[in-house]
Amino acid sequence: MTFRLTFFLLVFANLIFYTWAQGHFGPVDPNREPGRLTAQLQPEKLSVVGAQLPPAAPKPAELACRRIEGLAMAEAESLKAAALKAGVQAELLPQVDPTSYLVLISDLASDALSARKVAELKRLGVSEMEPVVREDGGREIVLGRFREEAAANEHLAALNKRGVRSARVEARDAPPSSARIELRGTLAGLPQLLPTLIAPFANAALTDCAK
Repeated sequence: MTFRLTFFLLVFANLIFYTWAQGHFGPVDPNREPGRLTAQLQPEKLSVVGAQLPPAAPKPAELACRRIEGLAMAEAESLKAAALKAGVQAELLPQVDPTSYLVLISDLASDALSARKVAELKRLGVSEMEPVVREDGGREIVLGRFREEAAANEHLAALNKRGVRSARVEARDAPPSSARIELRGTLAGLPQLLPTLIAPFANAALTDCAK
């Protein structure tokens, strides 16, 4: 009896729920799942979109480096200015001449004192001399220029035998008279610009940059 009563109660409850779901007991709640499904507009156009990844960063352009040699200092400076104007990186590399050794009489305070020293040297039989006015205004008399210190000392000893006592040997670094230029640009653009950049310089020699 109890089983049969339970069965009929379940059937009755299902009938009541079905009748209510069909709206026979009043309007159906639009937020319920069956109502949302029937209210969709063009559901066939819906699609699932995956997460969008940021665009890949562009690869950096390959760079090239070329060296131009055989330029005087003024030519190298001119080429550097032209390269920078064209958007090419340019590095000037001065080529310093080797140290030279001068035999000289320095620290002469005035032209008059320098002239008296020249006259004295002539009386001692010295004919090769070069009076110089330095950038700082000082005066000196150069009696010889040598690549090797030993040769300069030998010349000084010969002058001492003639009675020249105020001369001495001094090492000097000569200002750079020539330079190289290293140009850096893109692998695609630099080779096209090089002929135009070096055309004005007849002695320019093109080589690869040192690694």
